[in-house]
Amino acid sequence: MKKVLLSLILLTTANAFASRWDGASSPSNMSRITKGPMMTSFDDLPMAADLADNRFAWSETYWPSNKGGIAYRWNHPDPQPFKYHMNTKEELKAMSQTQLSQLSPAELYDIAQGDYNYTLTKKTLSKFSPRDLWWEGICHGWSQAAANYPEPAPVTITNRDGIQVPFGSSDVKGLLAMHEAFNYGGTSGFVGKRCAVRGKVPGEEDPRDGQIPVPSREDYNSPACSDVNAGAFHVVVANMIGIYSRSFVADIDRLNDIWNQPIYGYASQVKGEETVTPEDRMQGIERKVRVATQFTYGEELQFWTPERAATGQQNFVSKEPVSGTVHQEFRHKDYEYVLELDGAGRIIGGEWITETRPDFMWIYERSAKFNNKVMPLSGLNAIYRPVRR
Repeated sequence: MKKVLLSLILLTTANAFASRWDGASSPSNMSRITKGPMMTSFDDLPMAADLADNRFAWSETYWPSNKGGIAYRWNHPDPQPFKYHMNTKEELKAMSQTQLSQLSPAELYDIAQGDYNYTLTKKTLSKFSPRDLWWEGICHGWSQAAANYPEPAPVTITNRDGIQVPFGSSDVKGLLAMHEAFNYGGTSGFVGKRCAVRGKVPGEEDPRDGQIPVPSREDYNSPACSDVNAGAFHVVVANMIGIYSRSFVADIDRLNDIWNQPIYGYASQVKGEETVTPEDRMQGIERKVRVATQFTYGEELQFWTPERAATGQQNFVSKEPVSGTVHQEFRHKDYEYVLELDGAGRIIGGEWITETRPDFMWIYERSAKFNNKVMPLSGLNAIYRPVRR
């Protein structure tokens, strides 16, 4: 899924040595987003929470590059990616609302702006290719939009020529995703480092990848692939979701592939205590707590096909909002790790036990206005309307 905007379950025994987070993995990096401190006292951190507002972390497609991204006619019986005819103003005026609703999000946007040269559509198509890999798209845009904006409601916009343009919820979500995918400015929080080692560790395989070998443990345990420190992970999740009720994005693939997902909730439980060695105490560690956490995130929706529908699947890209309905798709990752606490009970580090783990966690601050300088999307200010709670 996935080009990132930065060009950015098998268990083993926990390591006995201490692991402090460094500057790149410091939970305080998220304070730029919360505008408040990141609490580190283990006993004061909530052990489980979901977002207070379920309109965030909404499911949506990652708008695959090989289909044309948001220029894909996802609701059309014959979408013809990269090849369809762009309608003239006269043709559009003769079309029914049903026919208009079958156009791509990018086309709908251009028409709503009275732009019959289709500036956004053509610019979108120029960025993608039918030769792109199946997992490439704008997951970083979708996941960030889902973390920053309540799910959009359907809306009909009448353009200056009197054409009524019907946007479904997924059409607007696609536009939000495109805006966020190319919105490089503003305040951001980033915790962890990207690992460039190719392959999959156990627990992160996907059948669509085909045969991908497991890389050597030496490679994926190298300092360049240290990922988010386990202690920093617990602190960030418990603060962002449990204290600030603020969604964020996590790359849940440990290695090279980028699988950005909007985070919705977590549930942790203490599994026991580890022995504290004299070497640990020399590094300020007075307690080592083993924790299991179920990490909940919004998952992608699929484009409807007769084959998928025949299997009973119901979670498809939709003209209607999915938040709070059976069509919202949540997935889970189960992590286990050891937290390292100092004499005051503060988390100061940690070690992963599970092989699968997040690569990094991040979020950009929500834009006050849709004044993206890369993609022409300022018209979103009149189009985006959140669903009511």
